[in-house]
Amino acid sequence: MRVLLVGTGVQSIPPTGYGGVERTIAELANALRAAGDDPIVVNRVRSGRTTDEYWFAWELPRRLRAESFDVIHASTPVVAQRLAFAHTPFVYTSHSRHWFECRGARERWGLYLERRAVRKAAQAIALTQTLAGRIGETVAASPPLEVVPIGVDVDRFQADGSRRTGRRALGVGIVRPFKRWELAARALRGTGITLRIAGPTPDPEYAELVRRAGDGVELLGEVSDPRLRELYSESDLLLHPSRVELLAGAVLQGLSASLPVLGARPVADLVDDGVTGAIAPADATAEELTQFWNRWALRLRDDEGLRRLMGDAGRRVAETRYSWAAVAAAHQRIYRRVARAGVTRR
Repeated sequence: MRVLLVGTGVQSIPPTGYGGVERTIAELANALRAAGDDPIVVNRVRSGRTTDEYWFAWELPRRLRAESFDVIHASTPVVAQRLAFAHTPFVYTSHSRHWFECRGARERWGLYLERRAVRKAAQAIALTQTLAGRIGETVAASPPLEVVPIGVDVDRFQADGSRRTGRRALGVGIVRPFKRWELAARALRGTGITLRIAGPTPDPEYAELVRRAGDGVELLGEVSDPRLRELYSESDLLLHPSRVELLAGAVLQGLSASLPVLGARPVADLVDDGVTGAIAPADATAEELTQFWNRWALRLRDDEGLRRLMGDAGRRVAETRYSWAAVAAAHQRIYRRVARAGVTRR
C-alpha cells in the first residue's frame, strides 16, 4: 500500500533537533516500510519558521497531483484544512495539547483548527483514550475515531545496569513553565539525586528558576541522539512533571529503557501506577506534587530491587504495547479499511 505521510513544513523529517511530530512521522514511515508498505513523506521547509506551515499547506494540493497513493495521512491542522478545502480525503492524527489547555487567542485558534481537522477527516486517530474522550465531548458529528499511540524504538532505548547508581534522575522535554521542571527540581532537593534535563531552553529566565529550585540540576539543552540514548541507559528514574501532555514520547522512551516513571495525571494513560512508576493524585497542589515525587524518589534511590522490578515491567509494556512494529500494524489496519471504502484512493 502506498501511504502519503504529510509533514509540517516547519522542520525537516526526520528533524535535526527538537521536533516531536516530525520525528514521529519519520519513525512511522520506517516502521511501515519494514512492515511491507510503501510510505512516502511529503514535506518542504522554507525558513524553519512556524508560519512556513501555511505556505507548505497552500501549495500541497499542487504537489499531490504528481503523486499516486492509496491513503493520505496528515498530522497538523493547517495541512488538514487545506486538504479538506481541496476535497482530498485524509486520515488525521492530532498531536496538539490544546485539547487540554487553551490559553490566549493563538491557542484558541489552534484548538479551533484541531476540531475542524477532526470533523473533516475520513478517519481520525487519537493518541490516547483520554484524548479520544475529550474529542468525543467537544467535536460534534466527529468521524470514526480510533486510539493508536505513537511508538518507541525499543532497540534504541535500553538500560545499562552497570552504569546505574540510584542517584540520577532524567527529564526530557522543552524547558518551559507548562512542563513544571521547577517542581521536579524542588522534589529532588536534598535527596542526593541529580536531575538532568535534556531539551531546548528558549526561556532563560525560566531556566534559571529551574536551576535555583534544586541543588543538583543540570540543563543540558538539545542533545544528540546518541547522547540521549546514553542518558536513558545510565539514569535511574524518569521524572516527567508536565502540567499538560498529549502523549509523551519521553515517557515511552523511559519505559523502553527500563526506567521507573514519576509523573502526574497527564501521563496516567502511559504509566501503570505502582507497577511501572507512580502517578500523583489528579487534584494535587504544587506542594503535594513535590512531596509525592520526593517520597517516591527517595524510595527508588534506596531500593534497587524496586527500581529493577518497575523498570522490567516498563520494558515489557514498551515492547508489547508501544513498539513501532505494533503501532505500524495498527495504522495498517486503519489504512486498509479506509482504502477499501474508496474515500482516499488516487
